Amino acid sequence: MEKNMGSSYMAVVSLVEELQQLLCPNNLILRSSAPFTMREIQILHDVVTSIDSLLTDSSGLTYNYHLVNQISEKRIVSLARKAGKYLDFWIAKYLRYPESWNRTKSIRESTILAEITQEMIAINQELNMIHQSSSIVKNNISISCIVFTLPRSCLNIFCPLGADNPTSWLIPLTTTLNPEAKMIGLENEFVAMLDCLTGHPSKLKVFPIIGMAGIGKTTFSNKLYHDPLVVHHFYVRAWVTVSQQYQVRKTLLEILNCVANGDLYDFQGRSKEELEEKVYRILKHKRYLLVLDDMWDTKAWDDLKRVFPDDKNGSRIILTSRLQEVAVHASEDTPPYCLRCLSMHESWELLSSKIFVGGLLSKMSKKIDVWESIAECVGSLVMEEADQCRQTRDILALSYNHLPDSLKPCFLYMGMFPEDYEVSVKKLTWLWVAEGFIRSTTLKSLEEIAEDYLADLIARSLILVKKRSSRGTVKTCYIHDLMRELCLKESQKHNFLHAINNSGQLPVQDEVKFTWHRLQGIKVPPHYDLQRLSFHSSIHEYSNKAAFPYTRSLMSFEKLAVSDHRPFSGQRLLGMSLKLLKVLNIISINLIAIPREIRILTQLKFLALTVQNPLEIRHLSEFRLLQTLVIDCEWNGYLIQTFWDMLELRHFHLKRSCQSYLSTYSLVSQSQLPLVPAVGETLPLSVLSNLLSVSTVRPISCTEKMLSSMPHLKSLGVYESEEDYHFRGWFERLVLLPELEKLKYVFSNPFVSSALRPGRLPPWQSLPPKLVKLTLSGTSLPWDDMSKLSMLPKLEVLKLRNYAFSGAVWNSWTGGFRCLKFLLIGSTNLEIWETDGNHFPNLRQLVLRHCRFLEEIPYGIVESPLLETIELHRCKNSAVISARNLQEEQQSLGNDGLTIYITEG
Repeated sequence: MEKNMGSSYMAVVSLVEELQQLLCPNNLILRSSAPFTMREIQILHDVVTSIDSLLTDSSGLTYNYHLVNQISEKRIVSLARKAGKYLDFWIAKYLRYPESWNRTKSIRESTILAEITQEMIAINQELNMIHQSSSIVKNNISISCIVFTLPRSCLNIFCPLGADNPTSWLIPLTTTLNPEAKMIGLENEFVAMLDCLTGHPSKLKVFPIIGMAGIGKTTFSNKLYHDPLVVHHFYVRAWVTVSQQYQVRKTLLEILNCVANGDLYDFQGRSKEELEEKVYRILKHKRYLLVLDDMWDTKAWDDLKRVFPDDKNGSRIILTSRLQEVAVHASEDTPPYCLRCLSMHESWELLSSKIFVGGLLSKMSKKIDVWESIAECVGSLVMEEADQCRQTRDILALSYNHLPDSLKPCFLYMGMFPEDYEVSVKKLTWLWVAEGFIRSTTLKSLEEIAEDYLADLIARSLILVKKRSSRGTVKTCYIHDLMRELCLKESQKHNFLHAINNSGQLPVQDEVKFTWHRLQGIKVPPHYDLQRLSFHSSIHEYSNKAAFPYTRSLMSFEKLAVSDHRPFSGQRLLGMSLKLLKVLNIISINLIAIPREIRILTQLKFLALTVQNPLEIRHLSEFRLLQTLVIDCEWNGYLIQTFWDMLELRHFHLKRSCQSYLSTYSLVSQSQLPLVPAVGETLPLSVLSNLLSVSTVRPISCTEKMLSSMPHLKSLGVYESEEDYHFRGWFERLVLLPELEKLKYVFSNPFVSSALRPGRLPPWQSLPPKLVKLTLSGTSLPWDDMSKLSMLPKLEVLKLRNYAFSGAVWNSWTGGFRCLKFLLIGSTNLEIWETDGNHFPNLRQLVLRHCRFLEEIPYGIVESPLLETIELHRCKNSAVISARNLQEEQQSLGNDGLTIYITEG
């Protein structure tokens, strides 16, 4: 049976999330004359939730496919998607034309919902019966476990045909290793690991090597295993491939096959305990090297570790795995070595030597056009070569098949992004939430769960880290080309997503009339039902020519500017009949304005655009279901009343906020005025309980009432200029945001007159108590105010840009900054900085940019016990010299852990 992709899990979980959203008290749809009532939706929700609970295994992350297959996964998926399309169709109709929704005209549609619910009830009843019968079987049969031992005379009955030795099939097959296999690159890593294996300490050490499938873990270990120094150093060596289908007896027999002198038949009939004792006795008092290759489960290590004696004689174990969890579990005192990808030079050497794809490419014509096409699709060629690369494909698929259902859609979603694309983690997790991939819990937010999912995929070596943030968290990530090809193939097979790389990849047909009747079984062209589309090349061919009425997500990564000779508009995009779109990410396309055709996509949950004209925020109020809004545009940073109509909003990010709002402020109607005391506005505000991040707004939007309506806000960006003089005092109100963790405050011009500059910081008790990251720019605060920031109990990252603080001297002798790990000071007139290590007990990284007046790095800073790096970029020459002197002095004292990076100019 083909390994399941988790389609039933995705379909059911997404439907549960959609039903829960409909039942939310703030949702107005069921209060109107909808073709279904709240009671009908509640019944369907309860039934689907029950199905979800019955199918979910004990981990809570995947389904029990023994049960799924008894019901028929196709039946579950089809019904869940049918229910989702039905709800989406009518919700979209209501949100567009609420005044025309008449329940008396929708009797047939109400009957359809009843039919769907009845089918769900039938599935639920079948599952309950299966559970009950399974319980009876367990209670009646689990009395004892009978083990049969066959006499040797019967072995010929089970012996494979053609086997010379009737017991040979019982002996485990060991991995065939080629000591002459060539390893490209990683020379420095190889020498370092060789030193670890043959050097100190004398106690038994485990060295885990982790990395994605096919990256070279086995080749690297094989090279170490056969190195002459290793062969000479260790008395006993053994290589065991553990694999997913792990069996304790099989693994013990493989070890004995390497280290025992004698007939393995003598071991075949022995118990597991006897085999364990035999392995232990053979290894005892010998310096041994074991390679445990391709370990997938922590239990495998727990089952084996007791047979590895530690005689303090320098024995070593190399363990390879794709899973970080396994590596960390097996070696708590040695961090796993993450095998890196090859450099461009090393990759070319590997390709040239015909180790990986050379056999395939060597058959190709030497014409230029042929090799250009190879360059565009080398990943696909590798994945599609049946004879030479089937093993590679199967190895990659193992990692995917091993995933729990909850992670499969998140991994496959990486296929939406172009090859070698650097993906923002923040944006990726927001997309996963909008797509409905994240199962909600009461303990964590959806974004926190999404971050856990990503961490799991990284730990499994399926997604790779590209950049880390100043806090050490993953900032951007990417996926290996071969893994991406696997994503695309699995996704297309199950209609999960389709990436359009060239013209003509999809058929272009005229639009069909989009009605609910088409959701009742009338056949439509295959491309009409594509769930997700990602255009990596021109989208022009399909605009106004093809219809994708059931498509839920659309992304475009084509760079199109307003000045392009084919100016792009929303009208052309929405000519594709994207009626039920929930995710629209076309931020790479520079639109002139937000067209009406986008504003009528009322079911959108994620919207990312680039707009040339200044944004009118009133146009956004129609997106009642919107969760994430990312727009690169100019706007006035001025939140109006209609902003509070988007009750589902989680992230509101308008990337630029430099347009003056004074003209707008004098012309807007009374209903749109900001709620500021100076205006006397008293309109009530809805509480945006889901809102987690907002940027970039002006102080006029930071009134007490506004901030109080965002009780769970975690991230805030504020832009201020001299025209905000009358709205000062907003900084003190941040205490109304008890969950705020990140704040970015930018003042437009640090050199304006002192009367127009921001005031001093309030006492630290008036600042958000959970603030972890603070960025200040252009605020020209006195250095004395740093003492207030130093008292913040959880501050880990502090970035001071463009004269955030002004003055010639900063004396930081007083205590504080107990948790600060990262400090950046940029573009300042600071000349003298005095401090000691006690002031920064947890500082790891210090970055100085354009500090052209700073005379020297304070000696006390190197007394910070955890300091790892100091960076100086275009700083004064005397400061650079002092940094180098500090490093030399530390090295003379035996501290080689301090690294200094210098960029001069």
